[in-house]
Amino acid sequence: MSKVGSSLYTRLHGIFKESPISTSKPRNQTKSKKFVSKSKKPTVSPASASGGDAVTSSNDAKATKDSKLTKKVEKFKRSCESESFRQVHGLYSAFIRRLREANKFSIIDEVLQHQKKYEDIKSEDFVIRMMLLYGYSGMADHAHKLFDEMPELNCERTNKSFNALLSAYVNSRKVDEAIKVFKELPEKLGITPDLVTYNTMIKALCRKGSMEDILSILEEVEKNGLEPDMITFNTLLEEFYRRDLFAEGDRIWDLMKSKSLVPNIRSYNSRVRGLTRNKKFADAVELTDVMKAEGISPDVHTYNAFITGYRGDNNLEEALKWYNEMKEEGLRPDTVTYCLLIPLVCKKGDLDRAVEMSEEAIKGKVLSRPNMYKPVIDGLVGEGKTDKAMQLVKDGKLQSYFRYLPGVSTGKKDTSSIPVEASVGDE
Repeated sequence: MSKVGSSLYTRLHGIFKESPISTSKPRNQTKSKKFVSKSKKPTVSPASASGGDAVTSSNDAKATKDSKLTKKVEKFKRSCESESFRQVHGLYSAFIRRLREANKFSIIDEVLQHQKKYEDIKSEDFVIRMMLLYGYSGMADHAHKLFDEMPELNCERTNKSFNALLSAYVNSRKVDEAIKVFKELPEKLGITPDLVTYNTMIKALCRKGSMEDILSILEEVEKNGLEPDMITFNTLLEEFYRRDLFAEGDRIWDLMKSKSLVPNIRSYNSRVRGLTRNKKFADAVELTDVMKAEGISPDVHTYNAFITGYRGDNNLEEALKWYNEMKEEGLRPDTVTYCLLIPLVCKKGDLDRAVEMSEEAIKGKVLSRPNMYKPVIDGLVGEGKTDKAMQLVKDGKLQSYFRYLPGVSTGKKDTSSIPVEASVGDE
């Protein structure tokens, strides 16, 4: 082991002092502590008059799209009038995600600000949901503003909402701001950081790549008498294996087990990803056998790790082997699976299989990503199968893909029969 690796492990070993193996469950995280504290029409020159129809068509399409979006937003607001609707976080997250993907950040703020009219705003859990939605949308400053407004909203603030604020900054990838909030607000507001706080900061520092700061946080955890939990260890394992620090990662693994913490699927997946990324497929397969022997079944992320590794080698045969095994085990391929495989299948010239996969993804209502189906559409158009391409776009309600179809983007093809997409934004 390198000198650097040895020094790193020595510090980690000092932080995570081995304790006698106990059959008791790990201590729960500390409980939250309360604290107070109008546009002009484009002019067309004679030289560009021939393109006037296309410009007008484009403007009309944009106006239609904006009108549909406005109707969807108003419909969502009306739905919020129902108390039962407001209790379903998934409905909010799905709608906000669509707005985020469409870069409609002002509308995200409009929708979330709208929630202040309801009595739920006095509930810390409800406010936390809003803060996290801001964070996932890259709008951590809005989350912070909402956090500051909580006393005015007659909403109790505890370290739960403080932790949500940190998460909003981390999910917005504003790590430096998260560090600043972590250092300044606890003393100012009388907050005692708990294990959730520290785990959030460890995640933030892993993203920053500052190993020294990570170790300092871990030392603070021990100093405050807190015990690392599975989230702590899994975050560290993901970081070490991502950096290809296998020796250090394996020692963290042993330290975790010495704390009577049993590796779970996330622990194993971090290790599998590290192995497949380094083309150690035999070791990764052996590890999956160990998982199964321990009663842990591989999940879609395990299989995606193998598919990712083989895709990097352009090895379609092996990638499909894991894809097929995934389905045989009763697991549903996800967006990552199809984003990995569809372009590779097209690259290898098996357009029929690529179409089959695309139809399978659409039928399974798998969330699409930008250009996920583009290789298939291009392939079908290249072979003169425009009608088949059009049908695929229609079935998937993939409005943004019309630009890849001959004549559609210039208004030459009638698209009046194409169904309106039920969700916000183009896929």
